[in-house]
Amino acid sequence: MTLKKQCDKLWSELIKKRAGYKSELSGRAERLHSHHIMGKPNYRLRFEVKNGICLTAGEHFYGVHNQGRQKDYEDKIRAVKGENIYEELNLLRHSNGKTDLKLVKLFLEQQLRDLK
Repeated sequence: MTLKKQCDKLWSELIKKRAGYKSELSGRAERLHSHHIMGKPNYRLRFEVKNGICLTAGEHFYGVHNQGRQKDYEDKIRAVKGENIYEELNLLRHSNGKTDLKLVKLFLEQQLRDLK
């Protein structure tokens, strides 16, 4: 498994664990997904813990990734994560610096240990 995939897996697990293995929108505990609030192609945000929310598969695919429901789900995410979450993430997205995946992996592993 590549270092990037290891970091993706750690990030996903951290988001679910931080949420108590329940959707942060509905409280349901089945078929959980870790969703990037702002897309993951930007490496500055891909592994940012603030950029994650735990959702059910239905909320993920039929809510946040459904054009007709996106705005409603953005409002729900703002209610859970704070009114300024998109603005904060947008500022982080434009910050400079190279992403060192070895350090990211160490950071995510430590964050997971700290949640135990």
